[in-house]
Amino acid sequence: MKSLYQYIINYLRKYFDLKLYASILCFLLIFITINYTLDFEAKYIKTLSNLGLRSLIMSLFQGFPFLVTALLLNFFGKASKWQKDPRFWVTFLLGFLIIGLSRGIHWGLLMQWALAPEDWFLLRSSINWAMKLTMVLVLFGTFYLTFDTSLVHFYGFTFRKFNMSPYLTLLGIALIFIIIGSFFGDLQSYYPRYKIIHGTSFAAHHQVPTWVSVFIYETTYATSFITVEFIFRGFLIYAFVKYFGPYSILPMVATYCFLHFGKPVTETLSSIFGGYVLGIFALKNKNIWGGVMVHVGVAWSMELFGYLQTRF
Repeated sequence: MKSLYQYIINYLRKYFDLKLYASILCFLLIFITINYTLDFEAKYIKTLSNLGLRSLIMSLFQGFPFLVTALLLNFFGKASKWQKDPRFWVTFLLGFLIIGLSRGIHWGLLMQWALAPEDWFLLRSSINWAMKLTMVLVLFGTFYLTFDTSLVHFYGFTFRKFNMSPYLTLLGIALIFIIIGSFFGDLQSYYPRYKIIHGTSFAAHHQVPTWVSVFIYETTYATSFITVEFIFRGFLIYAFVKYFGPYSILPMVATYCFLHFGKPVTETLSSIFGGYVLGIFALKNKNIWGGVMVHVGVAWSMELFGYLQTRF
């Protein structure tokens, strides 16, 4: 617990700027309000049928908060040379095109033709998560080998310096808030995610116990958080730390907040704090696996307590 506390305190002492943080928070709160008032992402982006257009709009949607925060860093004198660096724009444009593609494409929907209805409801998500992780690692791996070979690790995709003890403490703290949050209506209506994929139909069709379908879903669900952590606590920090220094956490947090716009507003608000803390730890430890562990633990806990709330 002491190391967790010390990481955060040291970072705040060096890099906290009230005006900068307040500006970023105001920006995020304005767009959180807009999104949840208009249901913007769900109605105007996810409904686009053209895969290319949907992926491009997703790239702009995710890149917008990153660029606004970068401009705020420039305005408050924290980072000022990135605008004139062509490598920044190559990294920004290609990186967010990959992010937009990963959000715009749904591999499970593309594979619907090959799956029985009883299989598709469960496997559409599992296939999607597995394929997205593969796609992200391949595309960012190509980018890394082409543009970022000076970086000694693959955007934090390494087990060097990985110590799980601080993250277990953080997960224990998060668990308290998850239990409390499970009593809120918006989280109860969203979790557990397993309830919407007809796992019992899959189990009956293949004549296996229901726990098999739960295992398939929840295991592949966990892989989706490797993708998220690699992009947000990996690429968006380490690819841009050369331009923003330790302030690279802040554009990441803003982008991470926008990622949650399709989820309950309680979760979206908490993602600002959660993304910030995990960003500090990733920057300090130079790997993403602590974040993966916390993220998977939080997700599975939400599934569990969402189920318990529904059941009892």
